[in-house]
Amino acid sequence: MNDLLYKGHFKGLDIAFTYTVATAAVNESVVRHDCDPAGAHVLGRATAAGLLAAALLPEQRRLNACWKYEGGLKTVVVDAGNDGSVRSLISPHHLHEFDDAHESLYGDHGQLQVITTEGGRVVNSGTTPISLHDVVNDLAYHFSISDQVETGMSVMIGFDANPEKPVALCQGWMIQALPNTDLERFDRIREHMGDHGFRELLGHESAAEGYFEQIAKVLVGDEEGFEGIHMEPCPAPIFECTCSREKMAAVLRSIPIPDRMTIVKKNEPLGISCQFCNKRYELSVPECIEAWNQKPQ
Repeated sequence: MNDLLYKGHFKGLDIAFTYTVATAAVNESVVRHDCDPAGAHVLGRATAAGLLAAALLPEQRRLNACWKYEGGLKTVVVDAGNDGSVRSLISPHHLHEFDDAHESLYGDHGQLQVITTEGGRVVNSGTTPISLHDVVNDLAYHFSISDQVETGMSVMIGFDANPEKPVALCQGWMIQALPNTDLERFDRIREHMGDHGFRELLGHESAAEGYFEQIAKVLVGDEEGFEGIHMEPCPAPIFECTCSREKMAAVLRSIPIPDRMTIVKKNEPLGISCQFCNKRYELSVPECIEAWNQKPQ
């Protein structure tokens, strides 16, 4: 099944949705960060959740979500655009030494910051405490509290033994209440995301025609007033990093002056790797000096 991204609404229920199959895009991020299975599970689900949320943004806008936990897992960052492009990172990328206990992996407290940008300019930002100990549920909670838009999310991910393509499937849904939504009905539908039948469908892929509609009907259930699905395709998810030599030069300006002097004395190229895609850039000493002499934009 190829990666895809849909957005739309359930007619008659005033509920918006996004749906994605993001297997290839998630696989690219997991492989680039050399994640172990536990790290891949967290990073993959967060990446898909970012794609689901960004699909509802206006054109040219991007969503940057940064989860910060206090357990063995420290940071997850997802940068996703309305155009389906996404990049993500996790620290640390190996989590096998921490058990699934919330205190061990996530810690007791944390925070999630979500920033929306357009052309590099911040349009909106918000920070919420996170205590649900799940990257997907924490993002849904953020929208419900910070943006005051009731939100439900569910992302399933499965793996293969192939080290080059460890992610076998990553599939997810997001629903959001529109202004006239019956919130009691929305809660009932949101609860369906935890039902065995819905999760079973979301955890498997199918080439059968109408599989998307089948999952949607299980999600909606027997709600009165449901009149069908309005759906439109979005740009397919793709892992894409925006790093460049010019942006790496901006990173150089954060190096303290004593360390700059050491670099000049050694007179050796300086290697800098992008945290999102792990691409390595070699900058000569003259390039470093030029970057240090530039005023920040």
